[in-house]
Amino acid sequence: DLSQTFNYMAKTIESKMEELKDAVRRQEEFTANFAHELKTPMTSILGYADTLLTVRLQRQQQERALSYISSECRRLSRLSVKMLELTGLYETGEAEFVPVEVQMNQFLEDVKKLVTYRLQERNICLEIHCNPEELRKTFDPDLMMSAVTNFIDNAVKASDENSKIVLEATQNHLSVQDYGKGIPKEDLKRVTEAFYMVDKSRSRVKGSVGLGLALCQKIADIHGFQLEITSHLGKGTIVSVLW
Repeated sequence: DLSQTFNYMAKTIESKMEELKDAVRRQEEFTANFAHELKTPMTSILGYADTLLTVRLQRQQQERALSYISSECRRLSRLSVKMLELTGLYETGEAEFVPVEVQMNQFLEDVKKLVTYRLQERNICLEIHCNPEELRKTFDPDLMMSAVTNFIDNAVKASDENSKIVLEATQNHLSVQDYGKGIPKEDLKRVTEAFYMVDKSRSRVKGSVGLGLALCQKIADIHGFQLEITSHLGKGTIVSVLW
């Protein structure tokens, strides 16, 4: 009886230790995910703030910049709660993944505003195409904005200066295409794994931790969409959400 009780106790302790390890892993994943998600909007917020501080703008331009800063801060607040739920770290009860109908032309314009300062760093042009122009789709705008800005961030890292990136929305997909270095065939199936980086040395230099596409995969899954990546070395990459 003593032996059986001891074995049961040992198994229980082992199980609890695994639960604690899993909780720690999810905490670390959330911290890294959230830090990753802060990059693009914070770059834009700082860009608009610096413009307000250093450039004499007309009243209307000042109000637009302040309105943008305010809306992005609110979006980050909502996104942080949703990411807590998405990574399974906490059940906050505050995050509601309720898809709404979105006017895609306006959504693409909002994405372009968000990544403007990131693109200017490399002098990269972002082309947007919406077909048809009145296209509407249903999804969570905060999460999809996060996914698309991740796609564009990866495209910027893969592209040469003075190149272009194409953001397109159609009845069948939402895609980001770059004309950069491309992804090796052997790495293509693993790029959505958390912490997996195709070019580890360059990724670290550029501040990447390999979480972007893993998070995008979760965002696609929660909507019932499919994430598709096609790439050719030296020709570029297309990342698409199929809906």
